Amino acid sequence: MSSPLSSLKYFEDMYSIRLTQLEAERKRGVKIIGTLCLFVPDEIIFSAGADRIILCGGKADTIPRAEEFLPRNICPLVKSSFGAIIDACCGGQIACSHVSLVDIIVAEATCDAKKKTYELLPEYRKTYVLDLPQRPNTPEAKDYFLSELKKFGMFMDTVTGHSITTDALRREIQSANETRKLLHRLYDLRKRDPPPIRGSEILRVMQRQFFLSPAQFQEGIRQICDELETRVLDIESKPRILLSGCPNAAGNTKVPDIIEQKGGIIVAEESCTGTRAFWDLVDEEKDPWVGLAERYLEIPCACMTPNEQRITRIKDLVTDYNVDGVVYSTLQFCHPYAIEKFRVQHALKKMKVPMLAIESDYGDADIEQIGIRVEAFLEMLS
Repeated sequence: MSSPLSSLKYFEDMYSIRLTQLEAERKRGVKIIGTLCLFVPDEIIFSAGADRIILCGGKADTIPRAEEFLPRNICPLVKSSFGAIIDACCGGQIACSHVSLVDIIVAEATCDAKKKTYELLPEYRKTYVLDLPQRPNTPEAKDYFLSELKKFGMFMDTVTGHSITTDALRREIQSANETRKLLHRLYDLRKRDPPPIRGSEILRVMQRQFFLSPAQFQEGIRQICDELETRVLDIESKPRILLSGCPNAAGNTKVPDIIEQKGGIIVAEESCTGTRAFWDLVDEEKDPWVGLAERYLEIPCACMTPNEQRITRIKDLVTDYNVDGVVYSTLQFCHPYAIEKFRVQHALKKMKVPMLAIESDYGDADIEQIGIRVEAFLEMLS
């Protein structure tokens, strides 16, 4: 057996350290922004002198609170996130400790469940919604999103009392690009056969990306990469799996854990807790606002249409990571990803790459059933 990765402990220990940091910042008057999606640019938040933490929910505990207001038959991630916010704002004890530290929520107009839920948020926290064009591959989309980003920048100016300067925005773009380059280095190491780290371990690291400060996260990724450079995972050859679909917010590791417990090894993730979070860099040679607009519209979310970018990304990942099979994992009632599954499956069929589709929620009732299906899929690939 390979020795445990000592660098992973860094991420385990950072939660309490980050909480202390955020509490100290609030005492100094720093505004803490809560975000829920990749489409909200960190660069704008940081260049205005604020800090940010992610509020995406991966816990089942907060869902009953949300269902006092929301239908049961919508995405568990939306319900978990909303339930955590109202619990923290109403003096509850279910939500994670960091939720109560947020001064303002910056949301985004992606799927219908999110957009309508965001109409309820101002009852609990001041909320700003960043609008998104839904057809990103047009000049009009870029122009519109550019105007939305500048409006958001003006909003952040008023929130913090610090005007966003071009120099500050360029510095934050450079910092964010450095994070993306480090993650590319980490993911390149996973192309080895066998990869030097399990996908379930990577997921727990990626779940910290938008909670830790950029400097903290970068330091942790450097430590992992340095340790992995000389590490060989002492395992037999296993089917190489690409995990694609909905994000695995912190607390939700059910499907990835099952895949690796049953004998597969996840070598890449096409998700918001995977490659979508870092794949494209901001062009540092362009006007920073234009560079941000172009880069963030490259995120191949299923809320966009048509979404050829995502099909191309999946095909490239399958080739680059020498993938044996794809597990397409969707959350119950996530219609955009559930419907897009058929186009992904069609593209993979042409490549002669098998795909297993799994739909689940945050509960444990289907663990055995998913395990049986995953085991059969992996046996077919072996």
